Formats: sequence, structure tokens, C-alpha cells
Amino acid sequence: MRLFYFSFLLIFQCSNAFKYLIISPIYSYSHVKFMSNIADKLADYGHEVVVFQQQILESLRDKKDIKNPSIQVINYEADENGKEFYRNRPKSTVRKYWTTNQAATPWAADQFAETMSNDLEHMCLQVFQDKTLHEKLKSEKFDVVIAEPFDPCGLYLADYLQIPSKIVAMASSRIDPVQWAVGQPSALNFIPGPGSTYGKESGLWERVNNVWMFFMRTRMFRTVYWNLLDTIREKTGTAIRDIDEIVADSAYLFFNSNPYLDFPFPSLTKCVPIGGFSMNVSSWKTEKLPESLDKLLDEREKTVYISFGSVIRSADMPENYKNGVIEMMKLMPNVTFIWKYEDEDDIEIRKNIPSNVHFMTWLPQPALLADSRLSLFVTHGGLGSVMEVAYSGIPAIVIPLFFDQPMNGEMLKRHGGAEVYSKFDLKDSQKLSGVVKKMLNSDYSRNAKRLSNLLQKQPIDPTDRLIKHAEFAAEFKSLPELDPYSRQLNFAQYFFLDIIVLVIVCIFIMLRLLKLTIHFVRSSMRVKSKYE
Repeated sequence: MRLFYFSFLLIFQCSNAFKYLIISPIYSYSHVKFMSNIADKLADYGHEVVVFQQQILESLRDKKDIKNPSIQVINYEADENGKEFYRNRPKSTVRKYWTTNQAATPWAADQFAETMSNDLEHMCLQVFQDKTLHEKLKSEKFDVVIAEPFDPCGLYLADYLQIPSKIVAMASSRIDPVQWAVGQPSALNFIPGPGSTYGKESGLWERVNNVWMFFMRTRMFRTVYWNLLDTIREKTGTAIRDIDEIVADSAYLFFNSNPYLDFPFPSLTKCVPIGGFSMNVSSWKTEKLPESLDKLLDEREKTVYISFGSVIRSADMPENYKNGVIEMMKLMPNVTFIWKYEDEDDIEIRKNIPSNVHFMTWLPQPALLADSRLSLFVTHGGLGSVMEVAYSGIPAIVIPLFFDQPMNGEMLKRHGGAEVYSKFDLKDSQKLSGVVKKMLNSDYSRNAKRLSNLLQKQPIDPTDRLIKHAEFAAEFKSLPELDPYSRQLNFAQYFFLDIIVLVIVCIFIMLRLLKLTIHFVRSSMRVKSKYE
């Protein structure tokens, strides 16, 4: 009887399964991980999932993030010309962000957009010229395609294949031109831009900076979108809609935000926050740490973990920054420092480190953050790391390097369990040690634990939100009911400039009439006085 019951459940689940295509270019590890997690969740709930991966960066080839064995993965390789291009591309252009601000000027925004466009162009052209690939994907008869706007080629392909339902999924919490395209209200008065503070400390110049950075980020992404679109249209003759139309026509916009962690801001029903859907603290706590790492956590009462992510390496840090960090560590001999440092051949820096400092090229970060023996996390503020530390309940020092990291830092800081520290002050060992000591001896830990408890007990589980909306899109396809008419308004209409002008004109006319009336009354009184 029990066997029959479980068989019935399995048949019922399969009969309600949908078929999803997830387009996940191998270009940025955090984005690949995000899309892989979405694929795993959908497959775990019994759906058929195909992941289409365009192999762009060789350095990420061996990253295996898809765990569910039922998922079909299509690894799409670059042709010989493409492989030659990717072999000879500049190895790392992001190290400059240790000492500069990304997209703070039109020239910086254009430079970033040009580099990214060049990286994506060859693979995107190859995909659109491959008619065999098109026929293969069309024959699969997918219910839904999920693609990211970070590399817009996936959305262009989804629109060209005319898959019934599209979901735009963002690994970041916001990409301004994308959210603007679906009609989401501006968050300028709600979310600080890079370089701005949040709350009472935010003044006039912070608001000016918010507006400026909004336009710079919009300029940067729009340049990438239009560069790729123009290239595809020109070299393949394919008729593709522009990104605004594709995004606006999607069923949903999934974005990597959690309402209990992120800033409060106005949004739409169409914009679904799924941040935290891949966080599993109970699993992290049961994961066994490597023996060497486990021993390090027992060396001293306090342990600090330092990692700047996988894109911008600690090894590429300027020498004066490295010296500042090492001198800070020397000032705190009673604290163990575990530093994710990628260059095993850097002999000089290893000669200079004290006995309380340990370099590692890789660490199981979620499991380490979930260990109660860890006291503090020093991070670059990537959204994945911010999510993990928030769910783990560990205090953090956020040292933003580029893109959305300054906003992520302010987002975490407002909960009272973190501080934001400028990368330009890394050379100041005294100032840095002062912040670390403050974080180790204060109420930051209590506030961090409260945030962790809040996130783990939030009323609506992010996984449920992801799955139910994905299934709803598969069943009902396009959802024009969620498309706000406000996005059809022009600039003057949207910001009520026409009404403001009308009010000003009416006030002017009324004042003019009042003036004429007063003038007429006075003239009449003078005439009357003369006759008397």
C-alpha cells in the first residue's frame, strides 16, 4: 500500500512537470553559480531542466556547480577563431579596480562596456549563425526560458527562438536599465549609489552622486546591449527586438534580493526577489571542514577570515595595500588570520607574514562562515558573500572593490552587524586594526545573529517564491496583467512635468488676472473720486 502511495506521488509530480531552458554563459563565476542553483532547484522539484552553457572563459571550465544528475547540460564550445580570440584576450583587466572606481566617469563606463562587448561578441555571433543549434533548441519545445541580462545574448536568443514564456534572472540585486525597462519605479531615494552612504549621514552630495552613478551604470550596460544587438543585426541579418521590449515582455524579473536584507524600495508584482533561495545554513554546519582548517580555528580565541572573491584577486593587490594588511595583522598577535591568497609562488610576501597569518588558495566558504569559532569576515562585498555571511550570523567588514559591492556593503551595514571600509585605506594599518578590534569587541555579533535568525525565519521561503513563480510562468506563459502602463509614458508624463507646467501656467494666468483686476478697481476708484 505504501509503495502504491509513493508511486502515485511520483506519477502525479511528473505529470505536472514543466520543461525549462536555462541559458548560462561561462563568463563570470558568481553568475554561473546563481543560474546553476536555479537549475538545481527546479530539477529538485521534479521539472525537466536543460542548461545551455556557452564556453567563453577557459579559466571557469572546471567549475562544476550543477549538482542534480537529471539536468541535461549542453556545453557549447567556441569555434577555432573564438578559441584563438579567448586565448589571446587580456588576462585580467579588473586588477585596476584596486585603485580606481568603476564607471565613475563616462570614459570609465565606456571602457568597461567596450571590454565586455568584445568578450561577448564572438560567441554571440557564433550562436546566432548556428542554424543547427536553433533547430535543436526549438525541437525541445520548452515551456520557459530563463536567461540573464548580464550577457544579453541569452535574452536575444530566447526572443529569437520564440519560446512561449521568458523569465529574466539577475544574479545581482539590481541592474538599473533592466528594472527601468519593466516599469519598476526609480529607487534613487531608497538605495545609495556607489560611494554614497545610507540614512541620516546621506546629504545633498550623496544624492547628487546617486543620480550621477545611476546614469553612469545605465550608460555602461546600455552600451553593451546595443553593441551586441547592432553586431548581430548587421552580420547575421536577424530581426531581433531591442532589450527593453524583450525584458518588458517577460513573465517575471527574478532578482537576487531578499526583502529582509535589502533596502526597502518600491517594486512591482512582476519583479520577484528570490535572494537566499540557495542558502542552507543547517547543511553548512554539518559539512566537515578540512583537517588543516579545523586546527587553525582552534589556535586562538579569535579568528578572522579574509577573502576578496574570485574575480579580483588578493594577489593583485598593490604592494602598499598588502603591506598595510600585514602590518595590521602584526599588531594583533592574539588573533588568527586566514587569508584567501591565490598566488602560491609569491615567496616574498610569505617571508613577511607573522605566525598568526595563514594563506590558503581555496576554502569551503559557507561551511567556514557557519562555524561558531569564526569571529569576523573581511570581504569584498560580492552579493554571494554578503548573502552567506548574513545567513551565517557572522560580523563583517566590507571593503568594496567595484560594481554593486559598495551598495551591498551599505545594505549589510544598516543591520548593525557590519562596517564598510574604503579600499584606499588598506595601506593604513593603524586605522584598519582599529576597525578590526572594534568589530571583535562589540555588539556587532549580536546584531549579526539577529539578522541571521530573521532571514532563516522569514514568512515566505525564497525557494517557494522561486518555484511557484517559475511554475506559474510555465502554465500561463506571458503575463500581460503584470505589465504596468506607466512604462508607456514619456519622460514628461512619467514625472508629471506636463502637469507641473500646466499648474505654473494656471498660477501665472491667475496672478495676471488678479493684477489686472486690482489695476481695474484702482482705476475705477480714481475716476469715481475725480467726479466727486
